[in-house]
Amino acid sequence: MKTSICHYSLHRTWVAEKWDAIDVAKKARELGFDGVDFHARLLADPQSAPARVKEALDATGLMLSGFSLSTDFNKDDSEAFKREIENANTWIRVSAKTGAPCSRIFGGHLSKEQRADPETRKQKLQRILDALGQVVKVAEREGVILALENHGGLPCTGEEQVMVIDAIGSMNLRATVDVGNYLQGGQESEDGTKAAAGHCVYVHFKDFRKIPSTTNPTVFDLQGCIVGTGDVHHEQCLEHLHGAGYSGFVALEYEGVEGEDRGVPESAAFLHKIIAKYR
Repeated sequence: MKTSICHYSLHRTWVAEKWDAIDVAKKARELGFDGVDFHARLLADPQSAPARVKEALDATGLMLSGFSLSTDFNKDDSEAFKREIENANTWIRVSAKTGAPCSRIFGGHLSKEQRADPETRKQKLQRILDALGQVVKVAEREGVILALENHGGLPCTGEEQVMVIDAIGSMNLRATVDVGNYLQGGQESEDGTKAAAGHCVYVHFKDFRKIPSTTNPTVFDLQGCIVGTGDVHHEQCLEHLHGAGYSGFVALEYEGVEGEDRGVPESAAFLHKIIAKYR
């Protein structure tokens, strides 16, 4: 397995210090990563993005581990739904120009109430499937592998990822296994990873700390933290991925409450340590 860092891990620094792609890549090299993953929303301009990414990679000698698209296909308004698909297709073409081995993509945001209601969930799922069915055709033409992440409502669990991917039925739609996000779907990290490992083309390493409710001990909130200090079972996740034959990138995606100047290096050190046996 190879190591990488997601652009989003440094999004606060990106804004505060007015960074560009080359600054992210230089930080990734400084922290000892093999690759870097750039984020469409942070790059902002699809016209200039491929050249900026190439410049960053050429300057640092890093590999491009992936390209991140942040999509939400659960749009009630038909025009908003259409715009979301068009925007995704634009960035899929950008991803193709960068030569990214895969492009992270989301399904759709659902509230807990929407997930809990079977009829609402069924309707939302169909909308997400309709959208993915359209964008995957563009991905097929462009030679891009879309990596569907467990994020935002649907899919959230490993089983939901597999269900959606199998429903679309294209080898250009696989899975991003975000080991932390399974907790948001009420699933332990190692269980979600095991379920989706056979469909995995990309991995995000993050961590959350469970914060118990003061009124209901069976309910908890999640707080982002330095990777290795929370409740994600990273080593078990790696074992499941290794067992499924995964040998690609494991990308740090830091979302902790601690500042990036501390949280990113400490998270990177943890990732480098526990992945060493799989390199």
